[in-house]
Amino acid sequence: MQFNKSAAIVFALSLSALLTGCEAEQTEKDMIAEAQFCLDDARDAASANACMSKISGLTSPQAYSLRCAAGFIAAEVTSPEKLSTALNAISKGDGTTALLGTLNFGDLTLASSTASSCALSGQTGLSLLGAMAKSATALSNAASSLGSCSGGVETCDAAAIQGAITNLLNDLNGTPTTETLATVEAVGSSIQTVYQSTCGGNAAANEDICNSISSAIQNPPPGVPAIDLSTSSSEDIGHALIAWWKTH
Repeated sequence: MQFNKSAAIVFALSLSALLTGCEAEQTEKDMIAEAQFCLDDARDAASANACMSKISGLTSPQAYSLRCAAGFIAAEVTSPEKLSTALNAISKGDGTTALLGTLNFGDLTLASSTASSCALSGQTGLSLLGAMAKSATALSNAASSLGSCSGGVETCDAAAIQGAITNLLNDLNGTPTTETLATVEAVGSSIQTVYQSTCGGNAAANEDICNSISSAIQNPPPGVPAIDLSTSSSEDIGHALIAWWKTH
């Protein structure tokens, strides 16, 4: 798998092929190209946002791919080593929380908008990665509210997320708080939005991640409601996911 500077998320971004086959007018092509080259040197939120100003108003899949990439750059979740570690976490037996700890944006608003852009890009890999980043950030917010992240939500790691999941599940077994329900709903809705397009076909975006989602849906742990992605609520889907991720 080749990584480059463009967004350092080349697992799914494939920005080098972004302009291939573009049917937009030349002006839009030029705007996309300028924004893409700008992202090559972006390293933080300010520089990533400046690059995105070059494609303001564009609604093509290519534009949303770049906005997706910019979100990861803004969150500084862009080092090839970090992303490689994240994407290999499940297959190495480290569990889904190791993946989630790496994809924590530290800012749920940014994670949510990035997940939306990733989904609108039409690229399965991006869509799934964006959804997992939103889930990771929602769980990190929960961990931070428990005081599990000494340096704030952006420092929440896999262990902190694991603790948050345990607390959320305990709360769901009683009378869950509004905060718990909001966190579980955020996780469920982020995955529900993209699951069919990213994991429902023969060519899954990432087999390890998709398996961790499919297993939670098909074989929810004891005490967790059975899931139907078409009819189940986001809260029930989120409940099944975090219950599975706790031990997988």
